[in-house]
Amino acid sequence: MEKFIMSIDSGGQGIRCLLFNKKGEMIQKEYQRTPAEHPSPGAEEHDPILLRDSMFDVVRRVLDKQKITASEVEAIGISNQRASFLLWEKETGKPLCNLISWADVRAAKITDQMNKNKKWQGLKNFAKVASKLTGSKMLTATSMLKFTTDHVPCRLNWFFSTHPEIKKRCETGEVLFGTLDTWFVYSLTKGEKHLTDMSNAVTTSLFNPFQLKWNEMFFNIFDIPSKMFPSVIDTNGDFGLTDPELFGAAIPIRCVIGDQMGALFGHCCFEPGEIKISQGSGAFVDMNVGHKPGISKRGLFPLLAWSIDGKPTYMLEGFVATAGTLINWLGNGIGLSSTGPELDSFAEQCDDTDGVICLPTPAGIRFPYFNPDMRACILGLSLSTHRKHVARAVLEGIALRLVDIITGMKKDAKQEIASIKVDGGLSKSNVLLESLANFANITVRRASEPDLSGTGAAYMAGLATGYWASKEELLKIQEEYTIFAPSISDKKREQKLRRWNKSINSIMKIDKKPIAGRRAYQDRD
Repeated sequence: MEKFIMSIDSGGQGIRCLLFNKKGEMIQKEYQRTPAEHPSPGAEEHDPILLRDSMFDVVRRVLDKQKITASEVEAIGISNQRASFLLWEKETGKPLCNLISWADVRAAKITDQMNKNKKWQGLKNFAKVASKLTGSKMLTATSMLKFTTDHVPCRLNWFFSTHPEIKKRCETGEVLFGTLDTWFVYSLTKGEKHLTDMSNAVTTSLFNPFQLKWNEMFFNIFDIPSKMFPSVIDTNGDFGLTDPELFGAAIPIRCVIGDQMGALFGHCCFEPGEIKISQGSGAFVDMNVGHKPGISKRGLFPLLAWSIDGKPTYMLEGFVATAGTLINWLGNGIGLSSTGPELDSFAEQCDDTDGVICLPTPAGIRFPYFNPDMRACILGLSLSTHRKHVARAVLEGIALRLVDIITGMKKDAKQEIASIKVDGGLSKSNVLLESLANFANITVRRASEPDLSGTGAAYMAGLATGYWASKEELLKIQEEYTIFAPSISDKKREQKLRRWNKSINSIMKIDKKPIAGRRAYQDRD
């Protein structure tokens, strides 16, 4: 009997189920929209029952379309949007709240209070002094940490402040906490397993990436009940079996991984210095830094990419908040172009921007500048400026922001860049990828498959069961990439980067007042 590997990939707007054969070919894909709810200003939530039922539905549709049974599925892998969470009753499995998204900003006030907490301030001051004496990366990271609303403890404490009765139940062990992966595993196993993996645990900010365990000190300082948290296992661990009644037979769940980590694995970025960039509404830059946690003293914290058979792999992550979102605004907001391909076609009509520079920062700027007040702007306009010049400047501006992040990672992690692989809707722009290759002076490779998060989860699950024998086999079955090699002179590159840095620094002087406790990268409009 031919066997297959299945993956479930849940993002901010929908859930996909993917089916792969032994050759690594995606032979079936089903999708179900799961839009967010916004019940109040700053809120972003998802109905957990809708998410659960939509997950069940896409799995059944894949099985039906391929006319296969659940017994023909070797294993399932799960990739998911990170740092969103919910609470549910341990005894009944009934959700006690919606899934509160990482993008929810209602905890802004609580976040300010947490940053001013005297115990927390004392710990940070101690860590700052001790890190200088010992050189400890863990203490350095602690001294730099400033909570924002995308950190789980901030939103969790906000929820407890509005629902004190639920907090009491959490303290007695009646309630379970879970990020989206934990909720899916719990639902698929009919309550048998309450688990997460290290890649998801670390993005809650409550899991210590150095000691590889839940951070009891944070639980104590911020009065967070620890009994409700799931057990943390390897990314390729045994997450149980799906309940046979769901799909007709039990399917092993052999991978759980955060979405960006899944994409890094899907690109087969197995070695230190390998980078992937996923370009959608935002652009996430993730770099494999090997088996020891890397750290940037300018604000990038170590994340766990995955843990295989007890051996963790770490990564650093930076991002441009508004990439695809900016392209959409250019059409809907000011009418420059109605679609991404149209913008690209305008940009292809010229070889340079005629001196125009676009800073693509309508929702602030993060690493390595960290200014949430900074706004987007277009500089260098003249009477000879044409729409094509502005279009090219926008795409070059996004590329230059990515170069900022890549260069910063290289410098701070003291790690040479081995390769850059890209995926996502915005990566269809040839002008953007040509610009990225030119300004970074590194060859850029574009994947033909857009669903790399789900691909990574499938690869990991297949390795866990022996469906694929090794990482080397995965490298062999990977689909070919489109190559974009650097093609400009060093002199032209240096001129472009010099003008870009001058522009950034000039606008930073105008928009330099930070907003405490607010996420630097989310424009709620």
